[in-house]
Amino acid sequence: MVKIGTHVSSSKSLDLVFDRGKEISADTIQFFLSSPRSWKWKERTEEEKALFKKKREETGISPTVVHASYLFNLASKDKELRNKSIKGVINELKLCEELKIDFYVIHAGKSKGLDEKKAIKNIVDSVKIIFSEIELKHTTFLFETLAGQKGEIGKSIDELVNLLEPFEMEKTGVCLDTCHIYSAGYKINEEEGFYRYKEELDKKIGLENVCVIHCNDSKTPFNSRRDRHEHIGEGSIGLKGFQLFLNDDHFKKLPFILETPKEGNWDLINMERLRNLIEAPVAQ
Repeated sequence: MVKIGTHVSSSKSLDLVFDRGKEISADTIQFFLSSPRSWKWKERTEEEKALFKKKREETGISPTVVHASYLFNLASKDKELRNKSIKGVINELKLCEELKIDFYVIHAGKSKGLDEKKAIKNIVDSVKIIFSEIELKHTTFLFETLAGQKGEIGKSIDELVNLLEPFEMEKTGVCLDTCHIYSAGYKINEEEGFYRYKEELDKKIGLENVCVIHCNDSKTPFNSRRDRHEHIGEGSIGLKGFQLFLNDDHFKKLPFILETPKEGNWDLINMERLRNLIEAPVAQ
């Protein structure tokens, strides 16, 4: 069974992510540990953590994915911002480990005035500090593929290789975002482009290191270098791109997480559209 879910709110109490996931029949969920647009860190009570673990067992929703705060920039030339980002990631990862979260997804950083080589070095140095502070046993740290908007690092497979190579002995991997990949110049909505991308990914990173897929259509055209998510089938990727991923022998084993606009009952519509693209196996 292909696992399809969405990003849900973690407001009020972390355990409520499972109630919100269950309400819309999500197989898997993603959420923030705190406000993605605030530096304030909220310590969680033992009661809240226990409720989280209990509801995970009760609902059977898995895997669980945490998305890092949008404020973090591990590439920044501003040392204060970079240090705040490192501390923020450490706080989040410690809680992920305690809650036995499966995957932690991060936008590694933006160059903003730095050349890409230096920005990548800053990210690698930052992650080295993070891993010196916490040993990951339960949670896998995932670099997300990015669109390349405003100097984002992670827009190409080669950039991801540079981020991953220093951490081959750590629990690291990649989260693919369909909108970002397409916007960065990979034509994944056509068979030739999809299989070329998959082949390069396998050759340079290894498909076994791809762990989560963010399932988003794109409001902007191919190779726009813009990060604008759209509902499934309503954007420039179209249904074909998602059909290719959902029926691929490798990718169909991964969790598919929607990050489409939160409007009305569109989570339900988008999940249904994805499920309808899954081809039933032919009887032998």
